Amino acid sequence: MKIGDIVKLVPEPRLDWMEEYLDKKFRILNFPSENGVELKMIGGVPEWIWIIGKDNVQIVAQSHEGG
Repeated sequence: MKIGDIVKLVPEPRLDWMEEYLDKKFRILNFPSENGVELKMIGGVPEWIWIIGKDNVQIVAQSHEGG
C-alpha cells in the first residue's frame, strides 16, 4: 500500500458505521502513523478525508506514480 493507491473498505470493517461506505473508493493521501492511513473519498460530495486503521482497507488499484 502506498500514497496514490485506490482502496476500498474490507467486507467487515472494524466500525459498524463504515459499512455504509462499502461501495465507495478512496485514494491514499498519507500514512500519519504506523497503523493509520489518510484517505480521500473519490466522487463524494464533499470529498471527505478519513484517517482510519490500515486493516480496514484493501487495494483496488495501485498507483504507478513514483514510490
